[in-house]
Amino acid sequence: MWTTLSVSRWIFLLTFAVVMFLSASPVESYVPIVDLPCCPSVSSRRVPRIKECFEQKPRDDCNIHAFLIRTKKGKELCISPTAQWLQDLIKKGKLYCPPDLSLLEAPATDAA
Repeated sequence: MWTTLSVSRWIFLLTFAVVMFLSASPVESYVPIVDLPCCPSVSSRRVPRIKECFEQKPRDDCNIHAFLIRTKKGKELCISPTAQWLQDLIKKGKLYCPPDLSLLEAPATDAA
């Protein structure tokens, strides 16, 4: 009872199964979807007029722990996590610095 229509259905199903099998194979390495910023160096100097703050935690492609600070004028600075003034602002709840996974822009290149 093999008709042309049923043979074409079997060919379609077999092709579909092969495509699904190949597309479900494991990926060899992790590739991030977003380019995360990486501070090349850090400073401890005090930054006035902070608009945003993001914590950069060490990872495979960037092993520096830093805080990426964006000022109200749009300047981006990399601040050391040991900077006392920064620790004080965070502890007092005056500054919130989520992990940089929420930062979806190009990496900062301007270190202070």
